[in-house]
Amino acid sequence: MKGKIAFLPSAHKIEFHEYEVPPPPAGGIIAEVTQTNVCGSEVHMWRGEFGGRHGTMPGHEMSGRLLALGDGVKQDWAGAPVKVGDRIAPVYYSVCNRCVNCVRGNQAACLNKVISGRHPDDPPHFVSTFATHYVVRPNQHFYRVPDNVPDIIAASANCAMTQVYWGLDRARVTYGDSLVVLGAGGLGLHAMAIAKARGARVIAIDGVDQRLEEARKFGADETIDMRKHPEIDDRVKRVRDLCNGFPDVVLEVAGVPQAFADALRIVGAGGRVIEIGNISPALTVPVAPSTITFKSIEMIGVVMYPPHYLKKSLDFLAAHIDRFPYREMCDATFPLTRAAEALERSDRRELTRAALLPQEG
Repeated sequence: MKGKIAFLPSAHKIEFHEYEVPPPPAGGIIAEVTQTNVCGSEVHMWRGEFGGRHGTMPGHEMSGRLLALGDGVKQDWAGAPVKVGDRIAPVYYSVCNRCVNCVRGNQAACLNKVISGRHPDDPPHFVSTFATHYVVRPNQHFYRVPDNVPDIIAASANCAMTQVYWGLDRARVTYGDSLVVLGAGGLGLHAMAIAKARGARVIAIDGVDQRLEEARKFGADETIDMRKHPEIDDRVKRVRDLCNGFPDVVLEVAGVPQAFADALRIVGAGGRVIEIGNISPALTVPVAPSTITFKSIEMIGVVMYPPHYLKKSLDFLAAHIDRFPYREMCDATFPLTRAAEALERSDRRELTRAALLPQEG
């Protein structure tokens, strides 16, 4: 059986490679990819801002169907029994569980994490999710998808939802807090739903009609349209009016450097800023460090998450599947062969979340 996988050799270029699907490794599994999403990371890769000079393998959000079990695999990483045909969601990297950060309980900052290969030619080939198949390595977490969570929703649990879940926990967002979310894309919407379920007051800032409308559906108590408040001073004043003061927490998931600087301006003295959106080393913005000093801001940088947080996200989805319109989050689907179009339209912010369906061609 042969499968297909995508590779981005440079900015705005995509290739597809075909290989024999390998047998599952002992302690691992082979999954058929049923849906994979275009995350903000892939948009940065598409632009050439992230991923390396020699190209990169896109794709890390997926849901799949268990195709083959390696020797010794009888259950997922939460102990649920698994069999061929079950729907699963994998953590897209593996951690060592032995380095100083893992031992301290912060596997998100594992010093020895393994993500994917450099080029699909390297066996076992299928280690990123813009593909028809995916190899889950022996020490790589995966979880069975709850029966009431369809693929179109389960795919975004990893990483969009799980990463903001971890970020909100690190910032101790709880009942009665005020949270400002900069960016109402996939990560922002998931964060709004989780924060709202905890009893926080949520304010979303974006400049796209569709995203502002989705923000309200996913729990935003108030929205601020950047087109109506183009200056940061105006947005700070509007936030203060809505919060009757300054917000407790600001989450940056817009993915542009200026949003980081804006977060420092918007957050209140003694507040917390969660930085997730900016992942491109070449993109910078001038910031006065004294802003952090004199406002006593707690800075929380988040990339990835402890692997067991994917299970927490899947459980949250199962419990809140009818409360928030998760089925609307992926607002466009494409066959894998049209991945370039999905990336380009995502880059233009025409979509909230694009999905690729590898098994439809």
